[in-house]
Amino acid sequence: MKSTMKSLPSLLAAALLALGALVPLAHAQNKVQIGIVTALTGPMAAPGVFQMNGFKLAAEELNAGGGFAVAGRKYSIELKVYDTRANPSEGATAMQRLATVDKVPVVLGELSSGVAAAIAPIAQDYALPFILTVPTGPNLTEQNNPYLFRVNANNHQLNVALADFLTKQGWSPISFIAWNNDAGRGGVSGIKELLPAAKDGYVGYFNLGEVDFSSHIANVRNSKSQAVMLFMDEEPGSLAIKQIRDAGLKLNLVGTLAMGSDRFLKRLDAQKLDGMLQYNAFPPNADVPRIKKFSQTYKAKFGEEAHGFSAQSYDGLMVAVAAMQAAGTVSDGKAIRDALTKLNHAGVIGNIKFDAKGQASPQVYVTQWCANGSRRILYPDNAKAGCGAG
Repeated sequence: MKSTMKSLPSLLAAALLALGALVPLAHAQNKVQIGIVTALTGPMAAPGVFQMNGFKLAAEELNAGGGFAVAGRKYSIELKVYDTRANPSEGATAMQRLATVDKVPVVLGELSSGVAAAIAPIAQDYALPFILTVPTGPNLTEQNNPYLFRVNANNHQLNVALADFLTKQGWSPISFIAWNNDAGRGGVSGIKELLPAAKDGYVGYFNLGEVDFSSHIANVRNSKSQAVMLFMDEEPGSLAIKQIRDAGLKLNLVGTLAMGSDRFLKRLDAQKLDGMLQYNAFPPNADVPRIKKFSQTYKAKFGEEAHGFSAQSYDGLMVAVAAMQAAGTVSDGKAIRDALTKLNHAGVIGNIKFDAKGQASPQVYVTQWCANGSRRILYPDNAKAGCGAG
């Protein structure tokens, strides 16, 4: 009996020690999965890298800081990623799985407006908040879908800023070479509605995979345009610009945000880009503390200049976490959705607050390539800065 009594304290101590060892393990297992839909392969894989980099950077930052607290419990982030290959059918399948199998509380992505349009109704059906960080199709937030939110500017917002700037330049007529898809046609029609000088220029559309722009360039020349707008991604954009300059056209070039990064410069020499304009969602070299901090962290992690898609996606994940914290839940989609409608988040791209349709209104910039391969900020007036700031 005496030896049994003597062993009780040691047994109790061992039990307490074992229990203590389990506590940190339990905390370590408090993970919340966040659904990600993007293009990892296929025609949109290159911009998909930028989008994923933003999500990864945000998740790593949160986890390195010990996670985030919701209703008194600490959670770490785990990204549940599905490759949509920029295909609406595959995007819909991925969203269905995230809602019914993975049962994530929120989904972020996508790259393509067409894929996002296929996914959004599924999000509504399952009361699953869906936060867009790249697609620009204006109609996405016009469908009365209470579970769809967008942190980035849509095409109309981008076009309003660009048209405001171009109106002051007095260029007329203005021509277009654009993708033969919703993004390209929507961009052209949007600018035409806002910019009178664009109504008399040439409009030409090309299909995905086309590489010869000679007929379009001849028509632009014949139109005697003072500027041509290129609604396309970086790969066809670099080909079009090279062919335009090789043809001897000295007119003004206006591109999309895909053409305003160091990555794009690697496709062309600085002389061909000199003077080209593009709207820009995130000038990575701007002398703004929030932008500088993100750009420095991004470059240290990925070894290249920060990209607007990355900044928007980083903010998207941070917005999702802020909404879960405000809602006090990591599982109730409706409560998280309600929190998103009231959120006012200070992000890398600026203040993020959703309107009644789920659309945020971030700042839009117009930048211009300089002869030395850097960029300047020309718009808005209160953000103007010289070469090296864009």
